[in-house]
Amino acid sequence: MIGLDTNILVRWLVSPDQADLASSDAELKRVARVVSAEGASLFVNTVVVAETAWIMEKKLELRRDVVSAVISRLLFAENIKLGNDPEMRAALLLHSSSNIGFADCLIAELNLAAGCAHTLTFDRRASRTPGFRHVDDH
Repeated sequence: MIGLDTNILVRWLVSPDQADLASSDAELKRVARVVSAEGASLFVNTVVVAETAWIMEKKLELRRDVVSAVISRLLFAENIKLGNDPEMRAALLLHSSSNIGFADCLIAELNLAAGCAHTLTFDRRASRTPGFRHVDDH
């Protein structure tokens, strides 16, 4: 099994026509060759998924539905093992029904799975989402 860093995952998941990643064709081909090799077994941890989602949302300004679709590809890929898979799936569901970023959804789901009653935040938008509570309302 091979673990993937965020810079590899983003280049593999986001096509050049979706966003300018400032990657050369040679770089993209090297990434594709390694991660698409027959029999490749890949691991993507929770931090890498959160960073990737943040990059797609904030830096690449991809639409929510595109971000959700990309994360879904990870969840259903046969050669990829995700860290905290149940929480990733729950975060994807929360992402589709809320107006906060995927990383925030993942934070809420990881904290709930760890036994937290809620996640305390200053973020007003997040505080209106299940699993969060604004610090002033605590």
